[in-house]
Amino acid sequence: MLATETMQALRRFSEGPLPRLLATDLDGTLAPIVERPQDARVPPATLAVLDRLAAAVTVAVITGRDLNTARRMVPCEGVVVVGSHGLEASFESPLLPEVDRLALAAALEEAEERVIEAAPTIYLNIERKAISTAFHFRTAPELEPIIRKALTPLPKGLRLREGRMVLEVLPDARGGKDVALLALQEHVKARSLLVMGDDLTDVAMFRAALTLRERGATVVIAGVSGGPETPPEIGQLADTMLHSPEEVLEALQFVARQLGV
Repeated sequence: MLATETMQALRRFSEGPLPRLLATDLDGTLAPIVERPQDARVPPATLAVLDRLAAAVTVAVITGRDLNTARRMVPCEGVVVVGSHGLEASFESPLLPEVDRLALAAALEEAEERVIEAAPTIYLNIERKAISTAFHFRTAPELEPIIRKALTPLPKGLRLREGRMVLEVLPDARGGKDVALLALQEHVKARSLLVMGDDLTDVAMFRAALTLRERGATVVIAGVSGGPETPPEIGQLADTMLHSPEEVLEALQFVARQLGV
């Protein structure tokens, strides 16, 4: 059962001025966190309500997953996807950066070789994405300092991004979920926004949402709690907190009912 304050916040979005944009993270928000990232799935009920919502508002998934993987996880025709932390998108925007994929491939290969040489790979889950590589240490937290050391200094053209039990190297371009959200808002001219996320990478997206509020948009920020792994900034910036992907589903269903879809 959703808290009263949560329902009130969601009503502000569903009753806000048109056009409306629902922008959400993927892992830890729509899909439960699992030990192996390749095993993560968005529940069928969540996919179904996203399909319904896309008939009434612009629904966008902003994720660290690469674009093709995110599309497979959210195979909803009406949902916009922005992958690789804002570096891949299913729409065009001058705000989103371009990436030199040839130079990037060589830099990522160097980073992977360093980590593989320094860490026992049997305990390490390396997630190779289209334009980044994520080094997961959920099953072996003691590998975190080893991975950090192997990646210091980073190969030219890369930067490090931290997440929930993961270190990711990606292009040193002006991307990020904050840029992605601003590009989406400009793309659809949204005047009402519901923004959801759970991780450190979502903090920048929340802060971008607050700038849109300052410019006059109706903005509701819903943080998702993942227990002690949740960065404190998520709770500090959110208007309301949801306590699991299951509660995210409840929130989405509530919004769908409010919108009559």
